[in-house]
Amino acid sequence: MNNREVALEFVKSFCAGDINELAPLLANDLKFKGPLFQFESSVAYMRSLQEDPPEKSGYRLLSVTESNDSVSIFYEYQKREGPITIAQSFRIANRKISEILLVFDTREFA
Repeated sequence: MNNREVALEFVKSFCAGDINELAPLLANDLKFKGPLFQFESSVAYMRSLQEDPPEKSGYRLLSVTESNDSVSIFYEYQKREGPITIAQSFRIANRKISEILLVFDTREFA
């Protein structure tokens, strides 16, 4: 898989609620930063997903851009309560995601 395919597979698996499919895509020293959580390892990130798994939802790709070691994906996460526009930046090395930056509007959680 190339970097673009790795990032797209992550989004596809996450939105499908297939968290077991995410683990092989992640570097052990994954750095995750989002508006609600931050993690310093893939183990911590996966533990959080196992405790509170994402619901199965559709998604619609809006934009995919890439450079040598990163892929940014904008998509509409089609949750039951209504769609959320998500921006995710993935840094990838050796076909493993080493960093994820997640951005979305958190007003619905307030």
